[in-house]
Amino acid sequence: MMKIAFGTKDGIHINDEHFGHSNIYVVYEYDGENFTKVEEIKNPYAETHMHAKVEEILEFLGHCKVWVGNSMGKGSMIKLDKLGYKPLIVESKTIDDALEEVRFMLAGEVE
Repeated sequence: MMKIAFGTKDGIHINDEHFGHSNIYVVYEYDGENFTKVEEIKNPYAETHMHAKVEEILEFLGHCKVWVGNSMGKGSMIKLDKLGYKPLIVESKTIDDALEEVRFMLAGEVE
């Protein structure tokens, strides 16, 4: 089982800005076949008009091994990878569409 966080504007649409600028992170569990929505986490840094840093996001998304967005800084992606996380950039504009993209990207990685 793997937990996946989607960075969104509103809980439905993938945030088209950097992952750290998302208002709501929607968390799904993925067992290799099915996605199950488990929670929504409000970005505590969204109101500050600042881009949340990897270390700040880890405070509330550390339990999610995969982070999904339309955009993510290269430095952040490298840092996440070194920490054992998997940052994924998708083309999809909604979570529903992104689920299939993520399924393809994670093929063979879920036990």
